[in-house]
Amino acid sequence: MGWLQILRLAALSFAVLSGIIVASLSAHITAFIEENFATYYVYAALGIATGGLTFFTVPVLLLVDFLRTGAFTSYIIVELSWLSVLWVLWLATGALTVNDTAAVGVFQSCDYIFVWVNQICHETQAIEAFSFLAWIVLMGYTVTLLVIALISARRGKPIWTSSVKQYAPAPAATAQPVISQPEYKADAFAPQTAQQQLLYQQPHQNGVSFQQQHPPQPAASPVSVPSTVSYPTQPSYPQV
Repeated sequence: MGWLQILRLAALSFAVLSGIIVASLSAHITAFIEENFATYYVYAALGIATGGLTFFTVPVLLLVDFLRTGAFTSYIIVELSWLSVLWVLWLATGALTVNDTAAVGVFQSCDYIFVWVNQICHETQAIEAFSFLAWIVLMGYTVTLLVIALISARRGKPIWTSSVKQYAPAPAATAQPVISQPEYKADAFAPQTAQQQLLYQQPHQNGVSFQQQHPPQPAASPVSVPSTVSYPTQPSYPQV
């Protein structure tokens, strides 16, 4: 299991836990207020909706991805879209809880005389805390997954229609080394006699022409030729 799968499992598990807590506390507050005062708190109603959506949908994503590879619900583009909706709802739940309780000046410090008021106060603070925590966790995971998907697409390996379980980091693109071919000059293959002529040929300078110089010729070694050649004389035989 890769690090992204571990991060996904931890983030979604915490979101499910937060959904259970917030939905339960919001349902208790709503039931108590409706029974005794015939009204309800808006933040509690939104907490029931947000917690219920998280509790019923996120486990389905995990279970389908565990049982079946390549399912539509496991696509990264689908997961990014739905989790973005959820963390927006969690942010709205936390912000609305803070706004409703701060507007009337209640639930700032749970030190009231009546026990039931203190209980609702503590439950409201728990709803506020878990709403913001779920928002931070889900948004952090969503942004991380989005960055990884964009990097993979830029490297030529898009993962929008694959699951996190199938994700494998794409290698970074490396530049291929350019092999330069050696350049050959035409003068290198010219006859050596032409190069020698250029070395010993002087141009006209300031209107005065110089005589063409030639490479020094090796001096011929003197060969001594004998002036007289002696031939062998006929041997003398004794006369009979």
